[in-house]
Amino acid sequence: MHPIQLDTDCEGPLALNDNAFELCRDFLPPDGGRLFTQVSRYDVYLADIAKKPDYQAGNTLRLILPFLKSAGLTNDQIAQYSRQHITLVPKVEETYRFLHTFDFPIFEISASYRQFAEAVAARLGVAPARLYCTELDLDRFELAEMEAGELRRLMAEIVAAPPIELPPEARGLDDLAPEVQEAIQVLDTIFWEKIPQMNIGAIYREVTTMGGPEKVQALEDSLAQTGLNLENVMYVGDSITDVPALEKVRAGGGVALAFNGNRYAIQAAEIIVVADTAWPVALLVGIFRHWGKEGVVELAQSTRPGASRYLVLPEAMIEPIVMGLQGSTFNLYHPSTSRREDVIQDSTAMRRRLRGDAIAALG
Repeated sequence: MHPIQLDTDCEGPLALNDNAFELCRDFLPPDGGRLFTQVSRYDVYLADIAKKPDYQAGNTLRLILPFLKSAGLTNDQIAQYSRQHITLVPKVEETYRFLHTFDFPIFEISASYRQFAEAVAARLGVAPARLYCTELDLDRFELAEMEAGELRRLMAEIVAAPPIELPPEARGLDDLAPEVQEAIQVLDTIFWEKIPQMNIGAIYREVTTMGGPEKVQALEDSLAQTGLNLENVMYVGDSITDVPALEKVRAGGGVALAFNGNRYAIQAAEIIVVADTAWPVALLVGIFRHWGKEGVVELAQSTRPGASRYLVLPEAMIEPIVMGLQGSTFNLYHPSTSRREDVIQDSTAMRRRLRGDAIAALG
């Protein structure tokens, strides 16, 4: 039996929500959803294409905060909304009840605001000490009415700007359509010139998102708690904020797993799962515990179901997993045996099916 720990992202592998998108959509009508989409794609542009110094993927959650404050949101409102609007991945509660019976450490490492990440952790039995997320205390920031009015005007500029479309092959600003370059210039001015000069701009200096580098730090902290090494970790992610952690686990000999991931997560991961329930994670955890990473890779590469030792698992583990997987979609890929673009297409289709087009298209 191999000592292991499971470190998992929240939104995607555990919950179907994009909590920050939903907050914008529901508290900044009628254009809050478009605001978030624009800022999210701008975030990807800055992190992946422009590679802006000292900028990290996931800062969308920080950039939108002045607008959420302008809507009058409080900590309690965000917490209540988050608890009431959780939509979990199908069968994830049963999956995690099952996983907890084997008494190995499970960590949730999430870019989500604490109000949402904590609510999901409570539903799935993740211990508070094993939760890493974006700490948000919106109440401590003051917003004058004059600045609130200015933020409403800036929001109107963002949603009126041309849609930010980022072709996968883009490597710089010049690779983008002229209208997209125009939109990026609008957002550059708003987020790096106008809002920082406002009093509410302090929120950008004082809130740190659980983005890519922070997820790596959380991963390292989780290992410090358990005393294990990277080779003992299964890390489950689905988005651009998971890329550094996936890459670190993969390089360290652990299992870097993309669960219904977007293009960025799939490119960073070694094991790719496309599924409509959470039970495949339980299967791969069981294999990892009994056979190590070699068994997980063997399964992902196998074209002869039933021919390999990965099927030899204790009855107490395999029976619930088999029952959980019945009637579900479960596609498993390894880069050595699959065309990446085909995998991305399959995973993107599942993201849309489970999470809807608006959320599936985010970074």
